[in-house]
Amino acid sequence: MSQKNEILGVFLGILLLIAMHILAILAIVLLSFIRGIYGGQILIIGAFGFFLWQLLYVIPVTLWLKRRRQYGLMKGVIIGAVITALLNGGCSLLFSFQGFR
Repeated sequence: MSQKNEILGVFLGILLLIAMHILAILAIVLLSFIRGIYGGQILIIGAFGFFLWQLLYVIPVTLWLKRRRQYGLMKGVIIGAVITALLNGGCSLLFSFQGFR
């Protein structure tokens, strides 16, 4: 595989992960609307625990892409997942320290 094709695969893998994130966010919001009065709690838990939600679909997709030997897409999904986890962790720390002021 040429370097240009692998870079394109990494970019497409990140876009694939963004699409999966949008579907996961829609699922969290839909679940909160179904629950009604406790929906706010589901939104808060879903937002702070998004890293755990992410593991539910990133690991199987990564294994599936590895089995299909699409390493560029697999690398893009992994890079996007790491960036998402770091941003989620940073935002969670920021919001948890807001209570101490």
